[in-house]
Amino acid sequence: MIPASEPALMTGRLSPMFRMPICFGPAPGPRNLPEDKQGERYRKETTTLSLSARSDPSLLAAMLPPGFTLAGEPRINLSFLMFRNIGWLAGRGYNIAIVAIPARWQGLTEETGHFVPVVWESMADPIITGREELGWSKIYADVADLEPDEEGWRTHAEWEGFRFLDAQASGFAPGDPAPPVPMMFAKYIPRTGEWGEADVSYATITAPDGPTPVLQSSEIGTGSFAFHAARWEDMPTQYPIVNALAALPLDDFGPAQLVRSSGGGDGSGQTILR
Repeated sequence: MIPASEPALMTGRLSPMFRMPICFGPAPGPRNLPEDKQGERYRKETTTLSLSARSDPSLLAAMLPPGFTLAGEPRINLSFLMFRNIGWLAGRGYNIAIVAIPARWQGLTEETGHFVPVVWESMADPIITGREELGWSKIYADVADLEPDEEGWRTHAEWEGFRFLDAQASGFAPGDPAPPVPMMFAKYIPRTGEWGEADVSYATITAPDGPTPVLQSSEIGTGSFAFHAARWEDMPTQYPIVNALAALPLDDFGPAQLVRSSGGGDGSGQTILR
């Protein structure tokens, strides 16, 4: 006979925010902590490696959805982030890789920033909450830690053993961090049973929220990155994404930036672009 489990230790009340499955009440997450855990909301430690390269403007423009145009120099930006000691995950962490393109939104309002066509993350929980609540185009990959080597830092990303992204950076010296810019996304949820139709389709944009991150260190160096083309057999649900990025010609790699910080917002300032 299987013994009955001990009663779960209950924590504080949640705000009425819901995600699937909805049958169990409000859903905890980065923007919905129990009342007695609110002090954990903005706790996190972040290490960010940012890289960029010049590319073909026509290929970059092809990745932009309606309402967006290229803005400024045609570059692809790539950032790797290691999140650690995250409050809403009870001290756990995960890694992330963000692809961004300088772009302008022109609708009822006009905004300039970075359009983000895809984000890879190494944990399901932030993927689900970020996709459903914020409209970030998040998918799963095993994004490696930033690892030091003899010259600097290296990292990579893979899916089920297929390595589709490599990056390296070296020659770091103290330098000021680049100012943050808004990130813009295309939120899309398909309509069940009406295949090819959208239930939700609109653009979103980040906005400042919560406390300003506390800068621990900032360094400038040089670096580069490369995407590796995939077959259907390698990445059966992601090969179109990886191959579009692998097809981009890359040159004039920009400065690499390595920034360490603590604290910061939780994404609750995200809004719909009009």
